[in-house]
Formats: sequence, C-alpha cells, structure tokens
Amino acid sequence: MDRVGERKIRLRPLGPGSQGGEPLYLQVERRMEDLLLGGRYKAGDRVPPEAELVDSLGVSRVTVRAGLARLVERGVLERRQGSGTFLVRPPEGSRLQSGLERLETYTVHANRLGLGLGSREIEIEAAGATAEESAALEVAEGAPLVRVSRVLLIEGEPAAWMVDAVPEVVVGVEEVRERFRPDAMVLDLLVSEGVPVGYSQMSIAAVTIGPGDRIGERLGLASPSAALSLTQTMYLTDGRPAQWSRDTFLPGKLDLHVVRELFEVRKLL
Repeated sequence: MDRVGERKIRLRPLGPGSQGGEPLYLQVERRMEDLLLGGRYKAGDRVPPEAELVDSLGVSRVTVRAGLARLVERGVLERRQGSGTFLVRPPEGSRLQSGLERLETYTVHANRLGLGLGSREIEIEAAGATAEESAALEVAEGAPLVRVSRVLLIEGEPAAWMVDAVPEVVVGVEEVRERFRPDAMVLDLLVSEGVPVGYSQMSIAAVTIGPGDRIGERLGLASPSAALSLTQTMYLTDGRPAQWSRDTFLPGKLDLHVVRELFEVRKLL
C-alpha cells in the first residue's frame, strides 16, 4: 500500500484568478513543487489525487490537471493508468533535510527524498591529528588517524565540502579505502563495521567562502557565497569520541530543523 498518497494534505487555497499576472495552473505547479520539496515524498511515492488537490487548493479540476501536466512534461511526475500520479524525481532545488534531534546520516535523508548522492575529489589518507582534531577526538596532536575529504554531490551537482577524521584505533586507513562508498557517509561505514556510535554534538555557523578559498575552489564557485558550516563529533556509547567532521554546505542544499517538546510551563499569576 502506498504510504504517502493515502494521507490527507493541507495546502493553502489559491486566490481567485491570477496573482501578478500568473495563471492559476502555474500557481498549482509551484504549489506542488513546494509540497514535493517539503521532504514528505520520495521517488516512487504517489502524490495526492486530483480530487484532493481540487478541495485543498480551491480551484477547478481542469486547473489542477493543467498544473500537474506541466510537472509530467518536465519528467517530475508520471501518470499511471488506473493507479494515479507518482513522483519520478524531485524537482530542481531539492535539498537534504536533517532533523537535529536524531542522529541520522545524509545517506538516510537522501534515500527518503529519492535523491542521488555521489562524491568527487575523494582523498583518503593516513594523517596526524591537527590541533582541532586532537581536541575534539581527545587524542594527542599528531596521533594517527584516517582523514577523508571530498566534494559531496546531490543529483550530480556540488553541494558540500566534507572532511571526516577517525582515529586509527577505531578504523584503519586500508579498511576505509576498501569499504568507503562515494554515495555514503563515513558514519555509514563505521556503523556497518559494528562501531557502537551512540550520539553526537554539533555546532553550526554561517560562513562566507569565495572562489579563491580552498573550499570555494573545490566547489567550483565563481563568486563569493554564504555557506553553512557544521562541525560535529561522534561519540561511542561509552562516551569516547569516534569521529570528527566538518561539512560546508552551499546555500539551498541542506535544511536543518529540530523538534522541541514542551516540558515545563510556568502559570501566569
């Protein structure tokens, strides 16, 4: 049974007529793109039926059908006789989405969204820990570790510059060279090898990178750009550091969100 297409959706109704000269069917197309980019759908999922979209958007079936037809023409959606309309690939602008409250790899997020991950300029080396790495991993400066750096690709386009460092006592360089997959994360490798990763701590900062910077050059920037820098330390279940990483994402390539629960309310007097 389809897991997504059976859910009821809530979309803000479109206003009567066109907005800013844009026909309603184009507004339907954009609204559907927003829905598909929201992370609820992955390739192969059935999108809401026309009747449900008519009720949610407050427009005619003809208008909804015209908007969906444009997505079908672009190869985003596919109509299957007697079954409904299905997502073939996410629209351009799809991005990874990470909930900060759970430790999941980008591989999991990409699979959920139906996005293809890859890597280029992969470097896997045995190296000595830098001052920053030694502080995070609680090892001596210069201690042996495995460092993996690369450009992360989303749907073939550069999305982030990634650097991961793991002490050699956790995993060896030859093992990483043999087992590392360009479409996965170093954390995926550690977990698959039975390393008992338990939790992580992350700091997030906004940075600026330019074409003359090492990262900007690797990402192919032609002009300065804002970026999102995520520095993270993974810990074993016994509390020992197992991996340090720094990921620098280009704008629009990663959405971060967190679910917060209300634990205490102070009553007003």
